[in-house]
Amino acid sequence: MTNAVYTMTVRALSGVVSERAAEMMVRSVLREQSLLPDTVSAQEMQRMLSGPLLSRLSAVMPAARARRELLALSNQLAEKYPKAPTLFVESGPHATWDDTQDTGAWNDLGLGADDFEFDDPEYATGLAGRAYDLGSTLDQDTLIQTLGRLSGVQGVMVCRASGEVLRVRAVRDANGLAGVVAASAMLFQKRALRLLSAELGGQTVCVCPLGEYCVAVIASSQTNVGRLLVELQQLRVAA
Repeated sequence: MTNAVYTMTVRALSGVVSERAAEMMVRSVLREQSLLPDTVSAQEMQRMLSGPLLSRLSAVMPAARARRELLALSNQLAEKYPKAPTLFVESGPHATWDDTQDTGAWNDLGLGADDFEFDDPEYATGLAGRAYDLGSTLDQDTLIQTLGRLSGVQGVMVCRASGEVLRVRAVRDANGLAGVVAASAMLFQKRALRLLSAELGGQTVCVCPLGEYCVAVIASSQTNVGRLLVELQQLRVAA
């Protein structure tokens, strides 16, 4: 049997997404945190609202709107349960494409092996990171939003190793990026590579193979590419 805190949360989210999606989303984040719908406290739900639930909701709608919706719910929860204040801070990182802007379109690019900078596969550190089920659109969107919050990132694409595009979010039309990923996929098949990056038109494109999938990230010229490559290196595909 669910309690009032859980019911209040699901009911509020049902006004944003479907009731079924709201319940699945809340139950999923609770399960990940080893919490139960019938015993979750207001304080614990506040942590979910400002953390895991914000990430999940941001994967299915613009991050700014997701934040507004959950902030309103958090304030309602705090009003009903004074000992459980909101944990939302004044501002937080967001994906660049959530800003309204028109930055033009990608141009067709002719690429070859010499256009890329490769890392040494023997040098990779293999740091442990979260595992994503990239066959799931929910995890695809979660990964895109997570990478999109890194400083300087302007676009993220998830595709199959063959180059077939599955999901993409970017501040500009990313049709040209599909050609970059397709060229990268062919290079991965020919070489024992774990990461690659290319400087293209004042921007950096980093591509990381993940089993049957690839993740491509577009970053501005001012981005710390080393840190970005480390973040990509930590990605894992769920078994």
